[in-house]
Amino acid sequence: INPTIFAQNQPMNQSDKVNLNVDMIIMLLLIGILMIMFYFEPINIDLIALSVPVLLIALNKWTRIQPEEAISGFANKATITVLAMFIISAGIQQTGIIQVLGRKIADLTGSNHYRQVGMITGISGSIAGILNNTPVVATLIPMVNDIASKTKTSPSKLLIPLSYASMMGGMVTLIGTSTNLLASDISARLIDHPFSMFEFTKLGLVILIVG
Repeated sequence: INPTIFAQNQPMNQSDKVNLNVDMIIMLLLIGILMIMFYFEPINIDLIALSVPVLLIALNKWTRIQPEEAISGFANKATITVLAMFIISAGIQQTGIIQVLGRKIADLTGSNHYRQVGMITGISGSIAGILNNTPVVATLIPMVNDIASKTKTSPSKLLIPLSYASMMGGMVTLIGTSTNLLASDISARLIDHPFSMFEFTKLGLVILIVG
């Protein structure tokens, strides 16, 4: 008899059940607290995010997370790539070209909502295929807010299309969205086949154009 299978089939004793429940409760509480902090932002979001591995290590007794596991994400290619995309987006924003682009869009579209949505989705969808869609949205939000303010348009009518277009644009290339990078990393580890830069570009373009 395989002792491992035999052990797995044995019912848990009462103490095991209590420990399991305590672990689950503490993890759920931790997730809930972090969600509340992300919503209300009592401190900077980046500090909240960096506190996650610290808390996981500090609560090691219940989370079962070792220090090596907690910081392993910082060695992931996907994490570094997304970080690099944020740096590039910040550099683009600092040049002032985004503000100039916003003024041009406001002049061309006026108060016509359909033209505004068309221009914003066309630009954000196209750029999100070259850069990561998350920093693209972060970079374009101030511009879209300025356009909405100048043309007396509700910001939500422009920000939601911006978000959707960026998500669909992110499907065009490997670096378009963090999900693609993570999936490529998993594929490389499991079957030794990472995705190429334009592996799903044809399908991504169809989704972007139709969307």
